[in-house]
Amino acid sequence: MTDTPKLPYCADYVRRHDRDRFLCALFARPERRDDLFTLYAFNQEVSKTRELVSEVMLGHIRVQWWHDALTDLGEGTVRKHEVIEPLAELVKSGDLRVEELDKLVSAREFDLEDRQPDNQAELDTYIDQTSGHLAVLAARLLGAEGEDAEHSARLAGNAYGLVGILRAIVFHGRAKRLYLPKDQMEHCDVSQSDIFEFRKKDEVKTLIHGLADLAHQRIKDARSVRKALPKKAHAVGLQVVLADGYLRKLKKAGYDPFSAEFGLARPASLRLTLNGMLKRY
Repeated sequence: MTDTPKLPYCADYVRRHDRDRFLCALFARPERRDDLFTLYAFNQEVSKTRELVSEVMLGHIRVQWWHDALTDLGEGTVRKHEVIEPLAELVKSGDLRVEELDKLVSAREFDLEDRQPDNQAELDTYIDQTSGHLAVLAARLLGAEGEDAEHSARLAGNAYGLVGILRAIVFHGRAKRLYLPKDQMEHCDVSQSDIFEFRKKDEVKTLIHGLADLAHQRIKDARSVRKALPKKAHAVGLQVVLADGYLRKLKKAGYDPFSAEFGLARPASLRLTLNGMLKRY
């Protein structure tokens, strides 16, 4: 019996911690796939900061470590680290710029504030600076050039990011963290305790239904400009396919964000494979 080939560190790390992007990356050109895994591993390392620390100050220390590591990288000093070392090769080659990577680190400072966004605009900014910006960098790695291509990638990342916020409600709720817009919760008469205690109230479902409708529109917006994203970068757009699948699960669950049918939903692998092979989303 043949043993399963061992994945490089970054690829295996993304497979274990960011399954969706791992699956999408498999449809990238083989010669650029490991580069994509390196970028996604870096993003995962930075994004998990709040989950790893027991005190906010420790989170700030970790974020500063990444800022400093990237500064060192820009000056030619490479810290010994499983992700930084392959990342250094991408910076050295010019495929990624330190200042663009640093933006992903800075965006995570919001996580350390332990407060919910005041409104949809603030949530959208957070999503754009994290998932949207990451999609742009990934598209560049895969050879996408020009404002139209980057705009297309950003919309795909933002659509996926909003669905990700909905999927993480239980995860964040257990940690007593909220990323749902405060004004919309107040409008729907939903309290923090309703979310933290996973109350299956009609008011919660109404709130989530509204956000799901917005996410569905974001998916439509991303698909309306998908032709601007070159085929060689279509792996970045595939996250839209997964986001659409998750929304289908949410609708089937009656817009109950606490339903296992939604929260534990697996990626729509068959639909992803078909779209990946046909280079569409």
